[in-house]
Amino acid sequence: MSTSSATRTPDKKKKPLPYFMQKSEDAALPSFQNRRTLADHVKDNMLCAGRKRYFQRIVYVGRHPKVTGMTLRDRFLKLIKDMQECTTNEIKLFGLMINFDGYTVHMIESAEETIGEYMHTLAASDLFEESRVVLVYNNINQRFFRKLVWRASDYLNELPRTELDQRDPNLTQNTIDAFLVKVYKLCKMVREEELDERKSHERMSPSLFARFPFAGSAFKSLYLDENYEEHTPDIAILEYLLGLRCLFTVPEYASFYGKLPDVASFRDRVWPIPKDLTPYDVFETGKYDVNLTFGGK
Repeated sequence: MSTSSATRTPDKKKKPLPYFMQKSEDAALPSFQNRRTLADHVKDNMLCAGRKRYFQRIVYVGRHPKVTGMTLRDRFLKLIKDMQECTTNEIKLFGLMINFDGYTVHMIESAEETIGEYMHTLAASDLFEESRVVLVYNNINQRFFRKLVWRASDYLNELPRTELDQRDPNLTQNTIDAFLVKVYKLCKMVREEELDERKSHERMSPSLFARFPFAGSAFKSLYLDENYEEHTPDIAILEYLLGLRCLFTVPEYASFYGKLPDVASFRDRVWPIPKDLTPYDVFETGKYDVNLTFGGK
C-alpha cells in the first residue's frame, strides 16, 4: 500500500552551500542569468566560517617609550581588560600581540564592532609614540587564533638591520609585502606552537597536570626563541613603516569607526502602544490649526 502524502514528514531545509562548493557545474560557475554581487561573496565567507558577524583582521606597528616587552604586555592587558568590562559586545578580541623592547607588532581579529571599540580605546590611550596601520583585511573567512595570544622578545636589537635602497621606486610596496609575509609566518608558527602545547596537556594525566600545570610550556608560551629570529622584522623595517605618511596612524584609522545614535520614536514615548499608525498628537490643536470638524471651537 502506498502511504498518503499527508503522512509524509517534510524534508528539513538544508543550509545552502557557497557556489564554489556545489557539485553541479551549472551552479559552480556564476552565469549571466545568475549574477553574483560582493554581498554574495561576503555571505559565502561567513557561511564557510560558520559565522553571522562581519570579521576583520588588522595589523599595526607601534613605537613606545623604552620599556621591556613584558611591561608593554601588562599595559595592553590592562587596557583590554578595562575595555571588556564596560563593553556590550559578546565577541572578544583575538589575535597575536608581539611586544619587543620599545616596539609592538600586533595582529588582531574580531567582529567589526569589537575592532572599532578597541581602536577607539587604543587611540585615546598614551601608549604610542608613533603608530601605523599596515593591513586592513575585511571579511576574513578563517582566523589564525581563537584567543588572544601574547609573545615577548628581547632579541630585536641584536637582529641585523635591513639595508633599504631609497632610490628604489617600489621600495614602499616591497617593504610592506616583506613585512606582512614575516608577520603571517610568525602567526602560523605561534599557532602551531599553541596547538602542540594543547595536545601535550591533553596527553598528560590529570594527576600529573595538577602537580605541574605549566609543564612543557614555562617560558616557551611567552618568549620567542631563536627559531623566530629569521621571520622577525628588524628595527630598520619597523622604523621605515612608522615613517610612511601614506599609512594611517591608529587615531586616524580609529576615526573611521562610528556609532549609530539612539533615536527615540513616538512608540517609545507613548503607552499603551498604539495598534495603528495614528499620530500620537492627532487630538492636539495649536493656535493656528484649522478646525475641520466644524463643531465648536
